[in-house]
Amino acid sequence: MRLCVGTSKGIVILDPARSRLPLMVLADPTAIWCMSQDCVDPAVIYAGATEHVRGRGTLARSVDGGRSWSDITPPGARDEEVWAVAASPTVKDQIFVGTSHARLFRSDDRGRSFRECIAFTKIPGRERWSFPPPPHIPHVRSITFDPRSSATMYVGVEEGGVFRSRDGGATFESLNDGLYDDIHTVAVDPRDSRRLYATTGNGFYRSENAGASWRHVREGIDRSYTVPLLVTNEDSEQIFTAAAAGPPPTWSVGYAGADAMLFRSDDNGKSFSPIPAEHVWGRGMIMRLRRDPESAGFFGATNDGFIIRTIDHCATVTAIAENLPPAYDLVTLP
Repeated sequence: MRLCVGTSKGIVILDPARSRLPLMVLADPTAIWCMSQDCVDPAVIYAGATEHVRGRGTLARSVDGGRSWSDITPPGARDEEVWAVAASPTVKDQIFVGTSHARLFRSDDRGRSFRECIAFTKIPGRERWSFPPPPHIPHVRSITFDPRSSATMYVGVEEGGVFRSRDGGATFESLNDGLYDDIHTVAVDPRDSRRLYATTGNGFYRSENAGASWRHVREGIDRSYTVPLLVTNEDSEQIFTAAAAGPPPTWSVGYAGADAMLFRSDDNGKSFSPIPAEHVWGRGMIMRLRRDPESAGFFGATNDGFIIRTIDHCATVTAIAENLPPAYDLVTLP
């Protein structure tokens, strides 16, 4: 197994079973924020960037496990940042891409062509969506699918809320009753599609009625800014997240940095407990969690250049790489 890691300076490929030294480093594509893999061919990887580099787009595709890349930025989104990319869990070659200005694009041919989901631009109340830092442009931060019905997808907007489409992006409905609208990650429980989870700038939220209403989960989480979210497989009730003490502007100024902590739920997100991991990574925040296909654990990427891995049934956290550029996402390769 290898890891393909997306960082602020490009791609890093690691072998977690060997040394901490990268097997390969690529500077193109650059400034990677989000990644996804085709549901049939894991060597097909998509990577989105939130920074513009002259002469390069913000969406790239690899068909060889991350060793080479081609620019597939939608022509209508050359000026947009890519904040979310999600391959369909059941439909080969189908991907959805979320950008700045809260736009959503769909491709059914592996990114050779795109069309915009126009219905997403016509959601009532859209004019109120915003983002705190100037120029206050909202963006699509999360795209996820119902594992029991891949035509049903959930789109999270920072800051705007969560929206559902039951028809592959042709129409949308708002799901924001009781939900803080600064959305970071949305997930559907594979054991029960009525259970939804969301990480936000105000903590962790849970819905038991397919998003009709939400409850703020406070038990066991003593930090307010939740970002990554990992829901385990159907044979487990475990959910994992990570939270910082405050929003990103505070991460570089405090003594403890982001003061981030990993949390684990064993009851479908009703309550959490911390996973002890002091000094495993530095002052940064864990930005993404991905399943470890070789165990019941997971990998994580941090914005201060650490890659972490859990062992002992997620009771222990170790660092398997450090001193990388800020890392924001990763995928696993056979």
